Amino acid sequence: MRQAFLITAYKDFDWIEKTVDIYTSGGIDCYIHMDKKTRMPKEFMDWAARKEGVFLYSRYKINWGSYKHISAVLYLIKEALKNGQYDYFHIISGNSFITRPIGEVAAFFEKTPNANYIQMDDLDEIDVDHAIDPWFIYYHFLHWYDKKTEFGNNFDYYFLKVQSRLGIRRKLRFRYHGLFYSHLSRAFIDYALEFVEKNPGYLRQLKTCNIGEEFFFHNMIMDSPYKDTVKNTSLFYNKWSPGGVAQFLTEEDYDILMKGDYLFARKFGEGSEELVEHICRSFPQ
Repeated sequence: MRQAFLITAYKDFDWIEKTVDIYTSGGIDCYIHMDKKTRMPKEFMDWAARKEGVFLYSRYKINWGSYKHISAVLYLIKEALKNGQYDYFHIISGNSFITRPIGEVAAFFEKTPNANYIQMDDLDEIDVDHAIDPWFIYYHFLHWYDKKTEFGNNFDYYFLKVQSRLGIRRKLRFRYHGLFYSHLSRAFIDYALEFVEKNPGYLRQLKTCNIGEEFFFHNMIMDSPYKDTVKNTSLFYNKWSPGGVAQFLTEEDYDILMKGDYLFARKFGEGSEELVEHICRSFPQ
């Protein structure tokens, strides 16, 4: 069973080399999209060019929460399908890492080749106050400005206020919402590509949503013949702040990772060094 990791990243080149070396050692091909706003070191590009099973691209400038992240992943999927007949596709971030040996991770999906692991919430059930509605009933142009900057965040906030005051509300509703990072079967991937091609308006709607990626696969699959293949989990461990922002992991998270039913975790970064070393020591040598 051939599997591919689709990795989107924008920095931490040494970290990506280290983790991808581990992934490819288990026979997993890695398709990496590096944010076009990022200047890649020549050493990193040389590493990718000579590394078997690694394919490096830099096609889109990706602002946080913009639809360009969807575009980058769709591009990686299409490139992967040009290169091989993959049976399973894993969408992960550059600051992710496995919590089990790569052979164990691969074997897990070989046992469930038709399942699609996507974490999602049914907004009809959990969002009775319609707190998520502004994400899609109002227009957001996150591909034009960076919401992570003070200017971008303020602009988005006041732009929504203006739309609300003017009574602008799109007749748009997404029922399902969840993490973009997921593990998808080849059958559903083929369906998704065909769906996007036949329904260009679907992506156009998400283009002006807030974090449209968190609706993309979820609503598509739940309104498809693959609905019953959904396993409602991302298999990722995330540590969330009270405000719903993913926090960087540290050594104190090790026991949770090892005791839980996780195969992946995020986010790793500065301060995660001890945790990474501890996880790697747990792998068979």
